[in-house]
Amino acid sequence: MTEVFDAVYRGESPFGNRPPWDIGAPQPAYVALEKEGLIGGTVLDAGCGTGEDALHLAGRGYAVTGLDLSPTAISLARDKARARGLGAVFEVADALDLRGYEGRFDTVIDSGLAHTFEGDRLRSYAAALHRACRPGAVAHILSVSDRGSAEMQARLAAAIEEIPAPLPDDDERPGLKRSADHLRNGFADGWTVESIDEALMRGIIPTTSELLDVHAWLGRFRRS
Repeated sequence: MTEVFDAVYRGESPFGNRPPWDIGAPQPAYVALEKEGLIGGTVLDAGCGTGEDALHLAGRGYAVTGLDLSPTAISLARDKARARGLGAVFEVADALDLRGYEGRFDTVIDSGLAHTFEGDRLRSYAAALHRACRPGAVAHILSVSDRGSAEMQARLAAAIEEIPAPLPDDDERPGLKRSADHLRNGFADGWTVESIDEALMRGIIPTTSELLDVHAWLGRFRRS
């Protein structure tokens, strides 16, 4: 998996030089959360990519650590931090493990990582975050929905020949993988579900730089 994502960040994928989640700015959902006073203490950006969400919060005065499995993404994030004179810390780490980060964080943000995990792996991720967080910490999970995933795939398929179009009945299949219940069940142990709301996740069409907001879930979970 590391090599897959590293290749994407190196520009060696059908997306070209820019993956569709690397929008060059923070996710509007996290900008809004910070303005509402829902970010506090020491922050973990899990699956930080090239660091835009973490850097936004660092610029607002928070102590932020961004972790990602891809060394190339982390290198790009560090370059941005240096160029902007920001003190965010970026390190390569497996979000399913997080050994060495025990009890360090008060807030977690996750833009598009949790929805890559199914079943047991999502529960393992939630358990790793639980270990890395202090009691009472809050995890804000922005996860694309099945509907949003289909929307994005359709737009990418129209713009990039190598991307397959979604099947016509994709949004009608039983057992949807990216539902609100998927998040709720994944964070059932050691976390209290405070809310799971409909939201928007911003992506980009790499070939045109067109921004696209797709349907997502924004979950807020409190560590016990």
